[in-house]
Amino acid sequence: MSKFLVFLKKEFFEMLPPTIFFLVVFQAVILARSVLVSESDFTMTTASAALMGALVVGKSILIADALPLFNWYREPKLIYNIVWRMFLYLNVVLVLQILEELIPLISKHGDLVSALQSFASEVDFPRFWVTHLVMALFLMLWSFVTALIEIIGREPLLKILFGRAR
Repeated sequence: MSKFLVFLKKEFFEMLPPTIFFLVVFQAVILARSVLVSESDFTMTTASAALMGALVVGKSILIADALPLFNWYREPKLIYNIVWRMFLYLNVVLVLQILEELIPLISKHGDLVSALQSFASEVDFPRFWVTHLVMALFLMLWSFVTALIEIIGREPLLKILFGRAR
């Protein structure tokens, strides 16, 4: 197998767990949004948007994990790992959320300066921050589990959770 295919296979299997996790998270967020605004807009478009969001966040988590900054707190103390991961992941997700709101404004207004000027007045900030809060909760869960896997290992964690290693 060529080096490129080996690289793609490695990247695919590294990206698969966070992508699946966040696909479920984004589907839940979209469903909650549609229920809260009493709309039934849960369509293939929103489902594909959730898939694209999960792919972006899955890859952004891998990018954040690869940053030298990410390795500052690699102590066997679980709380430091979780808090540091949460800080990094939430900042990456915040940037992605801002871009998600800004890109339609750029296409609407024609340029970045006009979009930035109308950003504060046109963005639904309660929805923005509730989405960020939901993401924070799920990122905390993701950070906890990945830090726990790093500390005790995958097989012992599966044994603790399911009674036997898989």
